[in-house]
Amino acid sequence: MSDEVTVSCQCGAFQARLRGATAQNGNHGLCYCTDCQAFAHHLGQFGMATDAKGGTEIYQTQPARVEITTGKDQLAVLQLAPKGLYRWYAKCCNTPICNMVGNPKISFTGFLVANIATPEVLGPIRFRYKREHALAPVTEPSGSMLGFIARTVRAIAAERISGRWKQTPFFGEDGRAVVKPYVLSEAERDAAYLS
Repeated sequence: MSDEVTVSCQCGAFQARLRGATAQNGNHGLCYCTDCQAFAHHLGQFGMATDAKGGTEIYQTQPARVEITTGKDQLAVLQLAPKGLYRWYAKCCNTPICNMVGNPKISFTGFLVANIATPEVLGPIRFRYKREHALAPVTEPSGSMLGFIARTVRAIAAERISGRWKQTPFFGEDGRAVVKPYVLSEAERDAAYLS
């Protein structure tokens, strides 16, 4: 089985490949946080990006494993607040793509599994984050947050030591995002969280 998966927006104008997409190379989980829910609401993609309980299934990996094959010009990024995560989406059809910190040295990104063609290669869901924010009770276990944190820190450190953190399609050599982030206004933010 190949360890390369295809990521695509809903209309197909944006496509990318994730290399090394295996259970060993990343974190596969569900995030129920209100920020992920607000992101989906703002883009009008709540049912597409979330499950019935408001959980967003994500696969966390390193940007150096990402190759955009089509539609780089369709990439857009927003922040729910001025210091919030960078939340990338395809502007052609408002498909949420991935989330990451706005600093390329923290080489870590979470892709929405809804956009991955062969999610079975990612292995089982290992963690469920912010279950208390779910829209209905989540009875499945949270999973090992300690294991999640350890894998994340280890991956970020490896990228820093090797210099691979510089190999990212999301940031330029100057460390700035390839697209200027749009920060939601207070009214837009309120609407996204109240939806």
